[in-house]
Amino acid sequence: MRSSSALHWSAYPALVPAGAFAGGILLDALAGRWPPFFWRGCVGLGVLLFALMHWWGKQRMVTLAPLGRVVAIVLLGLGAGGTSYTIYTTSSPRALGPVVEKMPDRALPIFGTVVDAPERSELSTRFTLVVDEIAWADSLIKADGRVRVTLRPSPWEASPKPFPRIYEGDRLRLTSIIRPAPGQRNPGGFDYGEYLARRGVCCTAYVDRPSRIRRLDRSSALLTNVVVRTRQHIRRQIRRYVPSADGRAVLQALLLGDRSRVTDEQRQQFAETGLMHLLAVSGLHVFLVGMVLYILLQPLLMRLRLRWQTVEIGRAGLTVVVLCLYMLLTGMRPSVVRAVVMSTLFIGGVVFQRSTHPLNTLGVAALVLLAVRPPALFDAGFQLSMAAVAAIVTIDPRFKEWIPSEWTQTAAGDWLISTITVSAAATIGTAPVLLYHFGWVSVAGLLLNVAGIPCTGLALSAAVMMTVVGELWSLAGAAFGSTADLFVRGLLLISHSGATWLSWGGLRMVNPNPWVLGALVCGSGALAQWPRPRYRWRCTVCALLIATAGVWVGLFEPEADPTLDVLFFDVGQGDAALITTPEERRILVDTGPRSPYGGSAAASSILPFLRRRGIHRLDLVVVTHPDEDHLGGLPAILQEVDVGKVIHSGQKTDTDLFRETRRMLSRLDVPSSSVQRGDMLSAGPSVGIEVLGPPVHPERWGVESENSRSVVLRVGFGRTDVLLPGDIEAAAEQALVRMYERSLGSRVVKLPHHGSETSSTSAFVHACVDSSRKTHAVVSVGRENRFGMPSRDVLARWRREGAEIHSTARSGAVWLRSDGVQVWTVPWRE
Repeated sequence: MRSSSALHWSAYPALVPAGAFAGGILLDALAGRWPPFFWRGCVGLGVLLFALMHWWGKQRMVTLAPLGRVVAIVLLGLGAGGTSYTIYTTSSPRALGPVVEKMPDRALPIFGTVVDAPERSELSTRFTLVVDEIAWADSLIKADGRVRVTLRPSPWEASPKPFPRIYEGDRLRLTSIIRPAPGQRNPGGFDYGEYLARRGVCCTAYVDRPSRIRRLDRSSALLTNVVVRTRQHIRRQIRRYVPSADGRAVLQALLLGDRSRVTDEQRQQFAETGLMHLLAVSGLHVFLVGMVLYILLQPLLMRLRLRWQTVEIGRAGLTVVVLCLYMLLTGMRPSVVRAVVMSTLFIGGVVFQRSTHPLNTLGVAALVLLAVRPPALFDAGFQLSMAAVAAIVTIDPRFKEWIPSEWTQTAAGDWLISTITVSAAATIGTAPVLLYHFGWVSVAGLLLNVAGIPCTGLALSAAVMMTVVGELWSLAGAAFGSTADLFVRGLLLISHSGATWLSWGGLRMVNPNPWVLGALVCGSGALAQWPRPRYRWRCTVCALLIATAGVWVGLFEPEADPTLDVLFFDVGQGDAALITTPEERRILVDTGPRSPYGGSAAASSILPFLRRRGIHRLDLVVVTHPDEDHLGGLPAILQEVDVGKVIHSGQKTDTDLFRETRRMLSRLDVPSSSVQRGDMLSAGPSVGIEVLGPPVHPERWGVESENSRSVVLRVGFGRTDVLLPGDIEAAAEQALVRMYERSLGSRVVKLPHHGSETSSTSAFVHACVDSSRKTHAVVSVGRENRFGMPSRDVLARWRREGAEIHSTARSGAVWLRSDGVQVWTVPWRE
């Protein structure tokens, strides 16, 4: 009796080399690039061992040759994975990164070819350029590297001219400053540099004028031209027949994988409700595009009275060609490549009368993806795609075994149960990946997928028909376009309603806990192996042991002392600082700027941190003055977070932002009030917050400008003081020095007005710096801002007094922590 035969490695031969290949990549990445000869030695040893085991197996009837062959395959996979990762990450002698570091910090002409489909939004165009030459010092320098290029007019240009239309395969000459891709700038934020590096992109470039870009040549490759023209046709049909802007944006994402026109709010709603897989091109879309075509082609070809074998080969070939074209249209995303490879293997198995187990096809798909781009192993998208399919294949059948048969006797009941069980299996399988990367896994999708999947399928089907017949029959194209738009609106309504009413349903993890993740993985294994008691109980025991070990480790960890945290976010040219007291009260001082292109810095810097930490309430928000770079993020924060109260300086300004903020405060019934010198703010028993400015009668102190009338706060915790002076200038600084003199001395000081020459007078700096202990001076400023901040003279002034300078422009967010006596920097990069 072989109750566990299905678990034998020979049942899923593709999983062993795929796992070993991934293990080689992981080992090389963690070990810091092992020498190439080590991995080549593993490959050679694996080949030798496999040949030896093959010979040994033929010499004797009972041997350990099968086990030896498994070891040989593992060695081969490890060596191949490590070698591929080493080759992929090894810089060429003409690598662009080192060349950029030697170049002057000015715009230079660069030459290259566009290698992907440009993403076009209303304000910008983004694409990847493979650079081969750079013009420098009257000569052309050869270089190899990929640059992420953004075409976007300057926000301060009154009437910007349109940029030329760029297509894949175009050879360009553009003039720009090339810089290394920016890394993670805020805790909980997106690491753009790492994201690009895993795709082979080392640098970024920004072009703000059409005159700085010129097309030199178009691609002559037939396949590239076919893909480009097909994309143009699809975009043209979407613009022509889909009525709403939201419908056009979502259909562009579904058909082409281009989500540049989907708003950040819509993406967030899909993510919060577990419906993101419907917005991203995935196996569901490949199934609708390819497998439906595969099924429909059979009766059509049978009418031609062809032989069965010819029909099968014909429809298989046509379907694979369409799937490959769809894969190219969507930019060869990991989920699409995986689905296309699996579909091709399944179709091939039907044609050649060979059974193909889904786990085997999944292993082959993983091998293909990792062989083409080894760093894909560390992409959240790759991990989610693989985990979801593996869970559906192994866990979904277990759920269906537990469902009473009478529930699935009707077609509607069977579809409903299948949708729920597949969603549940995918949720369980992807939970460890989601918790590790995003700290949140939603279970709302279990209900919302029941309506979301049909809406997506019908919208995509109608959109495909629109692109096929729209050019030939405009009436049918309009009908299909309106139908697709209707179902897209239904999908958006589902995600919006789910985010409004069900966003609380899920599991949140502030920091990736390896014990919890390990227990979840073992628990998923127990579900997958439920029919096999031996393996089921082994996985269950492992899960319990890991969970127990995690509990005991947590019990023996020393209890942390109460601390005061001050986190200065990198919001560009603006201010935003979050104060967290020992009692877990949270005060946000300023909210960062609003982007001239729409949105706000808070959406990309403050809110991701709050979501990752599970913070749903701010006890107090202080807006030091109503300038856009301090008030700009408040509307976005009010929409996402419960705010207890808003404090401000009492100033009013005639701007759309100010009026919008007042309307939102009134609509949400958030109390707000102004403060003046001498007021105290409530922050708990261990922390005191005193208002030092603005004065009650500003005109008596010569404090009349908006900047100088900023709210000035002094936060006290034990022997530690934190001074937050907003954007005060020389007159207000003089008034503070006269009023408080040496009592201004603080351990942490935010430089007034972003380090401008109009602030940080010598008397003020001397009064603020604590001569007995080190003072941390933080300047919140944007990189390469047009105002020339911070002033070098100002920074030198603070350094001469003994202060340690921290700059958000240089190092990203600055996180300082104090136990009431000492102050230290918190390393936050993951």
